[in-house]
Amino acid sequence: MIGRLQQAVLLVALAATIALGAWGWWQGHRLASARDQIAALRLSLAAEKAARAQAEQSAAVHRAYLTRAEADAASLRATLTDLQSMEGRDAPLDPVLAATAQRLYGQH
Repeated sequence: MIGRLQQAVLLVALAATIALGAWGWWQGHRLASARDQIAALRLSLAAEKAARAQAEQSAAVHRAYLTRAEADAASLRATLTDLQSMEGRDAPLDPVLAATAQRLYGQH
């Protein structure tokens, strides 16, 4: 039969095997959880990159719109300045033009 010392050694070996198995299972569980977190973070990062790219594109479109609006405003100011500096700007309209303007704009 097995002696007490051999029983003790077998019992310790069995306990160590169980402990190592439990520790291995726990490490595997932690690794799977970490992998899930990494996958979620990668998805979140991809979404943030897409949102940033969209914001950059929107900002570029907005800057182009502002540039165009400034150019249009400058052109309008130049046209108004030209019209205001024209000689005879307060002269009465030709009767035909006055009648046409009256029909178009309903001025009496």
